[in-house]
Amino acid sequence: MSSQLRRIPTVLTALAVSLTTSASASAPRTPEVFAPGFVSLPEQEEYRIAFTPDGRTAFWGVSTDFFPVSRQSTIVYSEWRGGRWSEPRVAPFSGVYPDIDPFVSADGRRLYFSSIRPVDGVAREDVELWVVERRRDGGWGEPRHLGPAVNSAADELYPSVDADGTLYFGSDREGGYGGWDLYRAFLRPDGTYGPAQNLGPAINTEYWEFNPHVLPDGDTLLFASIARPDGHGSGDLYVASRTWRGWQPARNLGPTVNTELDEYHPVLSPDHDTLYFIRHQYEPFLPGEMFHVRVGRLLSDAGSCDARD
Repeated sequence: MSSQLRRIPTVLTALAVSLTTSASASAPRTPEVFAPGFVSLPEQEEYRIAFTPDGRTAFWGVSTDFFPVSRQSTIVYSEWRGGRWSEPRVAPFSGVYPDIDPFVSADGRRLYFSSIRPVDGVAREDVELWVVERRRDGGWGEPRHLGPAVNSAADELYPSVDADGTLYFGSDREGGYGGWDLYRAFLRPDGTYGPAQNLGPAINTEYWEFNPHVLPDGDTLLFASIARPDGHGSGDLYVASRTWRGWQPARNLGPTVNTELDEYHPVLSPDHDTLYFIRHQYEPFLPGEMFHVRVGRLLSDAGSCDARD
């Protein structure tokens, strides 16, 4: 384990001073760095954060170098106990192989993540999707590969599931509309996933679409996109709604959230009142930082995602 990861428990001891008792309490009206000096550290990269349904356990990815280049990351977690956050530790299913993008299911029973680890004893170089299930004793079981119907020889990242178990993720596999596209796969009765399906041109474009975050009802989807004509900078955050006619065209979340920098890894708190995301500067290059902002609830018209006044 790197010296940076060993330092995590020390630098995060004071989480109780910086954080509140739930994932969404006391979020600012305009984006601010989330827990600077604790979760957001100047010498490390932070990635997607995920909360259990009660908001009392948080998982997120960290690395010393930028994952798209280094392809190294570790998932850590912290728990709210006795009025304070515990010292973050490496998640029991992480710390050996590169792991990133945790997502906790709406019922709290499963945690999905992306990983570069062997499949059936065979080493892989691409990023694939995995799930680990909560045991009866409250711990976590052994990670399970989500199978060849979902995973490919390309990269699969940022898993997200709705309450029915439908899986959403990003992939740069062949046959998409752009460099990265968003896909979904339906959960079968035996617990496996059916073939991945491209979400189609209402969502995917000739540009990059990635980092999907679906709400439990399956009708609202947050994601990141690079270089769209209506963007504000390098990468922007978008939201789309699904009606009986299918997915409607995505809408940019606007200048309160999106800037001339790169915004990605959107996550909503369990009560959907706080948006968490990463903002990255490349010239000069600085590690990405995690931000949070209070937002209105996402409505069916996808038009209520601007930060509250």
